[in-house]
Amino acid sequence: MSEANQIITEGNTVGEAVRKAAEQLNIPVEQVDHKLDLSHFRNADGRSIPVDTVKVICWAADPADKEGAIAAKAWIEGLIERMGFEAKVATRNVKDRKATIAVDSESARFLVGRGGSTLASISTMLNEAMSAEYSEWTFDIDVQGGRREERNDRGDRGDRGGRRDRRDRRDRDDRCSDRDVKQLKQLARRLAESVASSGEAEVIRKPLNSFERRIVHMEIAEIEGVDTATIDQDGDRKVRIFADNGEGESAEA
Repeated sequence: MSEANQIITEGNTVGEAVRKAAEQLNIPVEQVDHKLDLSHFRNADGRSIPVDTVKVICWAADPADKEGAIAAKAWIEGLIERMGFEAKVATRNVKDRKATIAVDSESARFLVGRGGSTLASISTMLNEAMSAEYSEWTFDIDVQGGRREERNDRGDRGDRGGRRDRRDRRDRDDRCSDRDVKQLKQLARRLAESVASSGEAEVIRKPLNSFERRIVHMEIAEIEGVDTATIDQDGDRKVRIFADNGEGESAEA
């Protein structure tokens, strides 16, 4: 099936919508290609509107274009199981024989290791394991989950960082009601739609604690063509949303 045979699905997240498409197309999720249906975020006059869901246009990709990513996903799943951890593993940004293997695990800090040493070793082993059959492929591993602030707030050091993390956890309890979370997700989607349409990066202007930054990162993680990164701006930690140009700008919490 080619891009000409498209279907449109809707979900609370891009991942949910893609999974629905996979069921309708009767193919593995990894074989679904998709793009954001930008019209869903606009009214009849072309103005951006708040919505609670996303729509994606999906079609079945050529299996040959995905097989390297699928093999790498299976290898990572097997390794994590042998390490005694649990994780959800998915493929992202599969294009031109490049793929990101996304790992979401409560044991993220152990998979990353001190200073990223464990993750670096896993990445080396993955590329070595894939080199025989998929030597033309390039793989990146993105680990999320667990106590994300320990892994990603690399700009904070010593007790100063500890105080910030404790404050962030208090902020999460004091500031993030269900309504706050919903509004933050809607804001993230609106800005992602703007970035995908214009190619111009956007920054969420208000400072966000680590819990709020994680919400934004995870909400946008599966939206094709955009990515996120944490930046320091005027002494505050903020989230930048940018067009994904394939240069590997990382999304830190």
